[in-house]
Amino acid sequence: MNYTAIDFETGNAYYTSACSIGVSVFENNQPVRQYVRLIRPPDEVGAFHWYNIKIHGIRRAQVEQEPTFGELWPLLRPDLEDHILVCHNAMFDTAVLRKCLEFYNIPVPNFQYICTVKVSQKLWPDLENHKLDTVAAFLDIPLNHHEAGSDAHAAGLILQNALQQTGCPSVKALAERLDIRLGEIGPQGHLSCSSAKKKPSPRTSRGSKSTTHFSKRSGSI
Repeated sequence: MNYTAIDFETGNAYYTSACSIGVSVFENNQPVRQYVRLIRPPDEVGAFHWYNIKIHGIRRAQVEQEPTFGELWPLLRPDLEDHILVCHNAMFDTAVLRKCLEFYNIPVPNFQYICTVKVSQKLWPDLENHKLDTVAAFLDIPLNHHEAGSDAHAAGLILQNALQQTGCPSVKALAERLDIRLGEIGPQGHLSCSSAKKKPSPRTSRGSKSTTHFSKRSGSI
């Protein structure tokens, strides 16, 4: 049961303005390696936006001597390629990944991925919301929110908890049980991770973390 959780922070609204990536690798459903790297976005994306800086605290000057995504890819590739990727709000993080690969003319490998927002909505529907900080607090997961390494590791631990609660032997089995279609990325295009319409089923009661019952941003450069 191997998977890799990732999280990106960006300098502005462009997906290719990635300025940080967090990676947390799980093998046999246990974390074995985690790290965070700063990224120098291409000049074409322009200045960092004040709102993004407010969220993650990273300024353009801090990454001027850091590698570009293209230069960083050889380090990232062994932990991402042929792994199931895990993201909280996977639509955003997988779009950043795809656009960065395309910008640097890097062949897009085949990935499958799962969104822990959707997993959380299925397993813990009575939470006030399913933002990363809310779900992490519910599961007693430490979180330094919007620090990419911490966010990625929290997403991995959310999935770990979901696998343990349901007793599913793999991410694919979990997705099937929760009526979630795994997303796919590859040279031929992108298929989003999606949830089936809600079906009548037992619901997790608020505040219960151990029960096995469950119910079934923008940019172009």
